[in-house]
Amino acid sequence: MSKQLFGYNGKIAYINLNNQKVELKDLNTQIAKAYLGGTGLSAKLTYDWLKDEDYEILKNNPISEKNPLIFATGPVTGTIRPSSGRYSVTGISPLTRIWGEGTSGGFFCISLRNSGFDALVIVGKSKDPIYLYIHDEKIEFKDASKLWGKDTYETQSIIKNELKNDKVRIATIGIAGENLVKYAGIINDEGRAIGRCGLGTIMGSKKLKAIAIHGTVKIKISDPNIGKELIKKAEKAKIGNLLQSTTPLLYTLYGTNCYLDIGMALGDTPAYYFTETEFPAEKLTGKTLREEYPVLDYGCAGCTMKCGKQTIIVDNGEEIKVDGPEYETVAAFGPLCGVFDSKDVILANHLCNLYGIDTISTGVCIAFLIYLVENNLNIVEIKKLLDDIKLEEIKWGNGKLILNLVKKISRREGIGNLLAEGVRLIAEELGIDPELAAHVKGLEMPMHDPRAFAGQALSYITSCVGANHQKCDWYSVEITTASYPELRVKIGKSRSSIKGREKGVIALQDIRAIDDSAINCSFVSLSLDHIIGHINSATGFNYDKKSILKVGERINNLKRLLNCSLGTTREDDKLPNILKQELKTGKTVHVKLELEENLRTYYKQREWDWETGKPSEKKLKELNII
Repeated sequence: MSKQLFGYNGKIAYINLNNQKVELKDLNTQIAKAYLGGTGLSAKLTYDWLKDEDYEILKNNPISEKNPLIFATGPVTGTIRPSSGRYSVTGISPLTRIWGEGTSGGFFCISLRNSGFDALVIVGKSKDPIYLYIHDEKIEFKDASKLWGKDTYETQSIIKNELKNDKVRIATIGIAGENLVKYAGIINDEGRAIGRCGLGTIMGSKKLKAIAIHGTVKIKISDPNIGKELIKKAEKAKIGNLLQSTTPLLYTLYGTNCYLDIGMALGDTPAYYFTETEFPAEKLTGKTLREEYPVLDYGCAGCTMKCGKQTIIVDNGEEIKVDGPEYETVAAFGPLCGVFDSKDVILANHLCNLYGIDTISTGVCIAFLIYLVENNLNIVEIKKLLDDIKLEEIKWGNGKLILNLVKKISRREGIGNLLAEGVRLIAEELGIDPELAAHVKGLEMPMHDPRAFAGQALSYITSCVGANHQKCDWYSVEITTASYPELRVKIGKSRSSIKGREKGVIALQDIRAIDDSAINCSFVSLSLDHIIGHINSATGFNYDKKSILKVGERINNLKRLLNCSLGTTREDDKLPNILKQELKTGKTVHVKLELEENLRTYYKQREWDWETGKPSEKKLKELNII
């Protein structure tokens, strides 16, 4: 490792599950500076790993052994930068068949950071179930046969007992990943999740049950005093700023679910499968849940907000400590499915944690089924797939149905086997109009309705992973909790128009790419000077605004290039009609999204080719990608 490489371990571990061999490679300093770490570094490692013929294989079979699954941290992970406790996982998504990525908090990230490796590149497939044990800069392959079929909580407990090490941190899949549910997630630190894009499905396909790490390597950073001074300045800036002072308090009190009633008031929280935005929000808000149940607060490593919640409920005489529920989960199992019994929503969250499955995609798939039945669409084919579920049970508001279907999806039983494929394939298999499937590029729509904010809609259709609100949280801009006015990332005169601010969407996408590569939580929305300062404090790379934004631009263009190699074109950059239809009630009544002109402007500013959807050769050379 170069003596000049601060903020990194300087090593990449390539782990081949076919022969259980590990090859270590040095992290190139120029690559570290160009891509930081996290999802950016992982995209570069994936681009360098895949051959031309591999893309053709992965287009047809994303769970091929050719698919590299990469766990990574970044230079600010675990530093004094506020809310820096995160890690990333990437791969070619089994659900979308394009680039897939996710990040998670907790404390696993610190063990990964201190493992001696900046990234674990996992290739091949194991013949039998295994887990990896990483300690003292060594990687061991352990038999996981007795863990196969266990839920995520059991798995973490069994591994800790087997290793006789309470300090070990574990990321694992549940039965959803084992059964190759297309949107299976990865669970760490009991109930934290890499939820989206089916990255747990890749683990399942590789017969990799878990990764257990006891990290002891301390990483030297360039200048810790820079970070300390930035924190002092940030605290002073909060004085007298009501918004900066109260927003963290709301998250601390009620978690991310403090947004449910705010979202409804803005027309941002969808209900009844994206056909309404009005519902009795007061039954499911963070405040209500705190009044109805004991709720414990916790934060991820380095967290200054502590938005994590554990809700204690009693079910069938048993006390259960549930990690969550988060806003996205409450909205997906609550109003989206017409369910307003808080206990059913909390239990659905718990089952998803146990089985290791994305709450957003699960909720959208179940709501889609209810929508089809309620609207009498292809009932004949749906009936053929029902086993112990009666057709009349499939209706809005049936919380017990939701719980049953979560189990069936995770086990791929009956109708659950179809729902496990995602809404795009559900529509295809049932012969339903594909415009009714709520997704972008195969990834189910999150719980921020695109009609509420045109900028959010534009970000969905251009995002590297499909419909994901975390890749560009434009709703945060419109409610003024995120702002970079010098980059046109600012509130506009109308939420239903993004004209003239397309460059702002691009800038926020690039800033979030930096966040996901550095890698840190974006809930603490720092100024650009502070983002740069904390990265420079760790690395000593001496970025300025121009050079750090170039890093974000490079990362997003490389991910787009990967997607184009997997078949993405401009025709895929769109919303389905179900998400563009005019609503008759609510705060977005009669809003009709027309995004083609905005998309043309976006393409022009990104320098992407309108005919092919690819970044121009000039742009790729300018960014030193090719």
